[in-house]
Amino acid sequence: MKKYLYPLIALALVGCVRDIKEEIQYPIEQSLTINEATGLKFEGPSINDASQFNFKVETGGTYYIVVKDHFKNVISKSQIKTNIGDNVLRFYTNAIPDGDYFIEFKDPQDNVIESNKITIQ
Repeated sequence: MKKYLYPLIALALVGCVRDIKEEIQYPIEQSLTINEATGLKFEGPSINDASQFNFKVETGGTYYIVVKDHFKNVISKSQIKTNIGDNVLRFYTNAIPDGDYFIEFKDPQDNVIESNKITIQ
């Protein structure tokens, strides 16, 4: 009986151990530097999959990236966690068709913090 009990206890203990998460912080390139206290800056007027952007905020927390088409229909909505100051992140566009879009950054109360028109290629 002990030979079955010990492995089950060990398995239960290993299953309860917290996973270690490593936050990836990308270095701020000169083209993404924001001199103001807050702001939004992309690598250029058009982006492709995994393009970097800088979202600078005075208050860290949860924000939402909302992608809208010309008719203001929501194409995509993603949640991001930010720190105070510069937040250099990657924008993944594989699931979004090529074209011109409005990208809005909103707080949890649905207030638009930053907005930008950008071409996705």
